[in-house]
Amino acid sequence: MFKLAKKLVIILLPIAIYFAAFVYFEPYNYFGIKQSEYNGDSAIVRVRNYNADPADVIIVGDSRMAHFDMELVESLVGEKVGNLAFGGASFNEAMDLLEYALDVNPDVHTVYCEASFYTLNESYFKDRMSSIKTIAENPLAYMLNFNYNIEMLSNVRWVLQGVENVATPHHEEWTHEDYYYEDGTKRPYRRNLEEYALEKIYPVCDGYRLDTADVERYIDLAKLCRARGIKLYTVMPPVDQSLIDLVVEPMGIGEHIETFINEVSPYTEVLNFEYNETNFFSEDLYYDGLHLDVYSGLPIYTEMLFGR
Repeated sequence: MFKLAKKLVIILLPIAIYFAAFVYFEPYNYFGIKQSEYNGDSAIVRVRNYNADPADVIIVGDSRMAHFDMELVESLVGEKVGNLAFGGASFNEAMDLLEYALDVNPDVHTVYCEASFYTLNESYFKDRMSSIKTIAENPLAYMLNFNYNIEMLSNVRWVLQGVENVATPHHEEWTHEDYYYEDGTKRPYRRNLEEYALEKIYPVCDGYRLDTADVERYIDLAKLCRARGIKLYTVMPPVDQSLIDLVVEPMGIGEHIETFINEVSPYTEVLNFEYNETNFFSEDLYYDGLHLDVYSGLPIYTEMLFGR
């Protein structure tokens, strides 16, 4: 018996050491044992945190709703706010998160749900909610997930190299060359804004079609919220003029956005900062065409959205 136990210890000890290292070095503070909270927008951790401490006001959407200063948001709203938005979320995933939050907390009374020309595109469909829910609720599933093990090992490397692994904010210091061509002529748009519109967003929107199935599902959710006495704000975040001029208008996407607004407006209050006649933000307040600079533009937008 002693020999068998010794063999088991020899076999299991490396596994135990590895899992202990995983818990210590995993970058998202999934287990909540580290002094500082993870400052990124991991869907797994956000769902897990919401399960542990549900809020009655929630935010769902992609990275444009994920990076608010939540202390500022809560000071403006006047109560705790749960942010379930995460980078890269599709519109159907935002609705998945909304349904999930309503199941977890029947006392939700206010929802800020993002919609955008970018995420309303029929081809921009992702389906990760079942995986997110499983991993958020099952620590073993998290520890056995291949991708998170790779991230843990990368974090070990960063720690050994003395590199701090923190979420990269949407902020940059721009130079003269970003605004002017080599001959001194002023660019119509800051260089990275034009490149972002033409190289990143335009290809994704090629062959644009409004996802009517998602729109119908959203209207059903809006009706559900109304029946439960929940105030649903449909938030269309601001985009830089370069995206309007180089992507939205040339592709005729504006018509689809107007259709969406007209169809959902009877059931939800639409806060349209995206495609309208008022340009709320100058290009200096943007990091790229979709994301406001976290230090200059995002605080202004936060005040406008939640300080109503």
